Amino acid sequence: MRSAAYLLIGLFLIVLQGTAHRFLSGLDGLSVGSTNASVLVHGATPSLVLPFVVYLGLNEPSMARGALLSCGLGWGLDILGGGPAFLFRFTMVAIWWISRAASAWVSTQSAVMRIPLAFSASLIQSAIVLTLLAIFGADNRRPLELTSLMLPRAISTALFSPFVFSLAHRLSLENWGSTGTTPSLGSR
Repeated sequence: MRSAAYLLIGLFLIVLQGTAHRFLSGLDGLSVGSTNASVLVHGATPSLVLPFVVYLGLNEPSMARGALLSCGLGWGLDILGGGPAFLFRFTMVAIWWISRAASAWVSTQSAVMRIPLAFSASLIQSAIVLTLLAIFGADNRRPLELTSLMLPRAISTALFSPFVFSLAHRLSLENWGSTGTTPSLGSR
């Protein structure tokens, strides 16, 4: 039941992330001071699923369930995102494994640690995606053009990560509440 709830929330975050891109593209006509708003939000679409996968890597006790949930969320991104097949399935599982390995060294009890963790996970995910696109993509110069989007995307993902971590933690508490044990945010 908990896995289905995680997948449904993940699907909701994927759809929300897809609509955020459309909202941000509507800011083209606005200006902030003397700067056009489109320059400020170029590439700043957050990855809302990424902090969710990082949360699973930090808090999911079952390695098989965590990897399968990450693969399922990546599969949803592959289908709804329109990217090459298996691209996000691979990267989400890789981010889950990296988060799982980092959970031994990092405590995410406060937003002070969650925000840099989401920022670095976004940079790592972008590097993996761009490397795979450079190797297997039809146009090997396209990833070089997309590198300018890495930093704005990582910043926006980091800014939205406390909300996603809180949502995932709340979902975890609701599902663990019936067993009498509650996981702490960032510990296994």
